[in-house]
Amino acid sequence: MTRENDKQTVERWTIDGIDALVNTDPGEIFIDLPASNPRYIRVQEGDRIQEGDVSTHTTAEMAGPSLTNWSIESITAETVTGTNTETGETREWDRSQLIHRLGAREFSAELTTFDRISVTEIGEWRERHSVEATEEEKPYVIVIAYGNNGEKFTQLYAATESGDWDSLEVVQKDTTIQDFSDELRNRFDDAVHTTLEVEQRYH
Repeated sequence: MTRENDKQTVERWTIDGIDALVNTDPGEIFIDLPASNPRYIRVQEGDRIQEGDVSTHTTAEMAGPSLTNWSIESITAETVTGTNTETGETREWDRSQLIHRLGAREFSAELTTFDRISVTEIGEWRERHSVEATEEEKPYVIVIAYGNNGEKFTQLYAATESGDWDSLEVVQKDTTIQDFSDELRNRFDDAVHTTLEVEQRYH
């Protein structure tokens, strides 16, 4: 599932040596990094960004006082304005420079959405019933949810009923998801559920 804006003005950039697609419209920064390790970054007015790389720092390190948080007040075609969440200090960045720093992981976006979900059907797994000495074939899939901060989250889902996609349940969890707030977890579950519903139509 991909949330896209048909009217978005997009340019091809090179960020940290990687080809990327970048929107140039006011109100939002969107960076699409479709390389061998795909990720995307979306920052909208009202969102937060933070110094540091969320993919290499622990949760405790990201929450420490050494990595400043900024609330994004405005995004124009040329500049981005943010407010330090601790001091109230206002800062203005050149938009293109901030895009490069986000793409190079010098800054991390706050995780708020999962606009892209990838579902890969692995096939059928066989469950043997010892009493009946029979086997049932049940579909199972890998779901990868891409967060707007460049992270991705992977879970394995399997059906509890033979051949029934409506009965898919998590059988292997991404442990980082358990640290989500209730609101963020609901957004994740809703995004995955919507995508699985779409996938079911083709089976």
